[in-house]
Amino acid sequence: MLRHFPSLTALCRGHLRTARAPVGVVAQTRTLLQPSFDYRFISENADLLEANALARNVRDSHPHRVAKLYDEYRSLQTSINESRSSLNAISKELGELAASKRFPQNDDPASGLDKIGKEKAVSNLRDNARIIKATVQGYEARLSAVESHLRYEAAKLPNLTHPDTPVGDETQARIVRIHGSLHEVAKVPSDGVSTSDPSDQDFKDHYDLALDLGIIDMEAGAQVAGSRFHYWRGAGALLELALVQYAMTRAVSAGFTPHITPDVARSSVVDACGFRPRSNAEEARLHTEMGGSDPIGGSHAPGESSQIYRVTPVAEESRHDEGAATDPLCLVGTAEIPLVAMKQQQILDKGALPMSLAGLSHCFRAEAGARGRDTRGIYRLHQFTKVELVILSRPESSDHELTRLLDFQTGLYADLGLTFRVLQMPTQELGASAYQKFDIEAWMPGRKAWGEISSASNCTDYQSRRLGIRARLPVSRKGGAGQAPQFVHTLNATAVAVPRLVVAILESFQRPNGHVVVPEALRPWMMGIDVLAPDSLHASCK
Repeated sequence: MLRHFPSLTALCRGHLRTARAPVGVVAQTRTLLQPSFDYRFISENADLLEANALARNVRDSHPHRVAKLYDEYRSLQTSINESRSSLNAISKELGELAASKRFPQNDDPASGLDKIGKEKAVSNLRDNARIIKATVQGYEARLSAVESHLRYEAAKLPNLTHPDTPVGDETQARIVRIHGSLHEVAKVPSDGVSTSDPSDQDFKDHYDLALDLGIIDMEAGAQVAGSRFHYWRGAGALLELALVQYAMTRAVSAGFTPHITPDVARSSVVDACGFRPRSNAEEARLHTEMGGSDPIGGSHAPGESSQIYRVTPVAEESRHDEGAATDPLCLVGTAEIPLVAMKQQQILDKGALPMSLAGLSHCFRAEAGARGRDTRGIYRLHQFTKVELVILSRPESSDHELTRLLDFQTGLYADLGLTFRVLQMPTQELGASAYQKFDIEAWMPGRKAWGEISSASNCTDYQSRRLGIRARLPVSRKGGAGQAPQFVHTLNATAVAVPRLVVAILESFQRPNGHVVVPEALRPWMMGIDVLAPDSLHASCK
C-alpha cells in the first residue's frame, strides 16, 4: 500500500547466513544502521511529499532537495562507470601492445610501429590512465558526500499519511466512539461503580486519593531520583503488578508472544524507529555539517526538545571510543523500540507473519516542556512501566492489523469498567513514523478531563526500511509468480501504561469515603484486596 522508500540498489546490504539463525530467518552482520530509501519514488512524487510534510507541520523536509541530490548521485555514478570503462579499455590496449607481435623489440618500419613509437603510445596510455584515475577519485569523494547528504535529507521526510486522517492540530481529532457514561456524572457514585446512584460528594483527583490511601510516595522518589519519579507502596505496588499481569495474560490469549525487553537501545535504533535521540545543538551541528543553511525543525515541531535519556557508562566517560560516540545507548521511551529492532537486518519467512509481540519494559521520558496540572501526581512521569504490543505484518494486511490492535485495547479497557473514547488523530499529531494513529482517552473525573491512556499506530514500512526488516513474500513477475524480500509493515499499540491507568482507576472507582473499588478484572492478582483503603494490604493478609 505505502511505498515509503524501497532500497536503492547501490545501498543494499549483503546478507550473511549463520548457523545460529532461527529457521526461516537470514541474519545479517550488524554495522551502524543505514536506511534504505526509494529516491526515485521521492523524485517522482516530490510535490506530494512536500504537501504531506506541510500538513504534518514538518518544516525541515525537502523532497525536491532529495530529488536534486539524487540526480547528482546518478550523474556521478554514470561518470564513474564511464571513466572505469575507459580505464578498462586502456588496460586492454596496453595488454595488446605488450603482446602484439607487430611491435618488435628492434626498430623495424615494416612492423607498423618502431620501438620509440611503441614506447610513446604506452606512455600516452598510462598518462591518460593516471588522469582518469584521479578524476574517478574526485568523483568517488563527491559521490560519498552526496550519498551522505542524500540519506540525511531523505531521513527527514515523515511517513506518508492515511487519506482518512483529519488535517490539522489536536483540535481536529475525530471522535470515533465513546464507551461508558461516567463523563456525564457530576458526583461520586455511592458504591464507587454505579453511575445511576450518585452521592453528594465531589470527585477527588488521583493524587489526593493516592496519598490518603498510602499507595504512592512521590517525596521519596524526588529525594532519590529527582522530581517526577515515584515509589509504589503496598497495594499500589500490587496494582501495578496486577495491571501488567492482566495485560500480558490477555495479550498471550490473543496470540501475542510475551517478552521482557532491554530498557536501553542504541541511538541509531531509536532514530530508526522514528524517535529523536539528539539534542537541538546536535541536530543543528549535523545540519551544518550537511551544508544546511535553512532553519531546522526535523520531523518534530520546531524547537521541540528531545524526550530521550542518553546513557554513558562511567568507565567509558574518559575513553575516546568512536563507536560509542557515534551510536551511544539511550533509555527507551517505549518497548516498541526494542521489540521492533529485535528483528533488524533479518529476512523473515512469510509463514512468520503476522508476528505478534508483547513487551514489558520500563519507559523513560524527559518530558521536557511539560508543565501545569499534567505534572501533578503520577499523570506525567520520567519513569513508568508499560506493556506494549507490536505487530510485523504483510503490507496488504496492516490496515486489518491496526483494527485488531484497537479491538484488543478497547476490550481491555471496557473489561476494566472505564469510560473512554477513541480518537482518530490528525496530521499534526502523528509522529514521524506513523501513517495512521488512534488515541484512546479515559474520562478522569478528578481531573474533569479526558486523559490519554494509550495509542495505536500503523507505521507501514517507515521503521522496517530503516532497520532492514524484510520477509520473503509472493510477487508477480513476467516469468510467473515468485517470491522476493519485501519490507514488512510495523504496528504498535499500548496495552497498559501503568500510571495513566492507575489515574483512571483511582478517579473512576472512588467512593465517597475516599476508598477505591478494585476492578474485578484485576482482583486475581491483588492478594484478596477488593477495595483500596488505608493499610488494605495488611488487612487482607490477616
